[in-house]
Amino acid sequence: MKKNNVHGILLLDKPKGITSNRALQQIKNIYNAKKAGHCGTLDPLATGLLPICFGSATKTVPYLMDSSKTYNVIAKLGEKTTTGDADGEVINVTDGEIKITSDNLKTALNSFLGITKQIPPMHSALKVNGKPLYKLAHKGKSINRKPRNITIHQIYLNSFSENLINLTISCSKGTYIRTLIEDISAKLDTLGHVKELRRLSIDAFSEDKMIPFEQIIESDKNKLSSYLKPVDFGLMHLPSISINDEDFFRFSNGQSLTYKSHFKEKPKAIRIYNSDKIFVGLGNQQKNDLIQPIRVMANN
Repeated sequence: MKKNNVHGILLLDKPKGITSNRALQQIKNIYNAKKAGHCGTLDPLATGLLPICFGSATKTVPYLMDSSKTYNVIAKLGEKTTTGDADGEVINVTDGEIKITSDNLKTALNSFLGITKQIPPMHSALKVNGKPLYKLAHKGKSINRKPRNITIHQIYLNSFSENLINLTISCSKGTYIRTLIEDISAKLDTLGHVKELRRLSIDAFSEDKMIPFEQIIESDKNKLSSYLKPVDFGLMHLPSISINDEDFFRFSNGQSLTYKSHFKEKPKAIRIYNSDKIFVGLGNQQKNDLIQPIRVMANN
């Protein structure tokens, strides 16, 4: 069957129990799309927002990957697992009763706010020397990983009782919630792992805009297209300019444009729109009022 030229972003609510790549492949098949990719891997245990980018929208993925994310997590204290979450085997248990007060819990959580160091877990998709760490972990291997800077913007304590803590966490890209929960547990002089995890948002993408996986499976072809957001949907935080037809021809052929901008600071990228207000790509601000194309969007 001939593949379709699909362009846009689907805000998928990934179900529990499947990998992000498996979800991507199933969605790609449902849309019969030529090209698709996802933004920000979710573990099989995790549910929630997994943006699927089709066609030209795949060119925006690098700018979406830099986004901060918000999660709801339920942590179980007193047990350490091989993977840092409930999918792993319990390998250590805290001796004695776990005693936590509201005050010492809030103190521990507040100590992780701001910029901090985090060592990526072995059970992760992070590649070292071209190999994903989880493949080494599955073979029982462990290698040294360099700590990385992450930023925890906010940790909100929803509730806690006995050995369960319910948190809402807003953090920078590259943050591993499993590792954060293990570190918080250590701060509380105990062990811990992720029992449940749900991604609520990725910057501009919020929970109320997600489409459940089951709804997509049951929808007809006409309904499927209505779920797609525009290619530029996740780029609204970037400044924009409109260009005339002559400049559009130059831009679409990879040539620089002369444009006197009024940006106070040099942006990471600029959204470019043609005279019909159609998003045509991204550019970089250069010296001498030049804008260099860095992503040109195709519509076929």
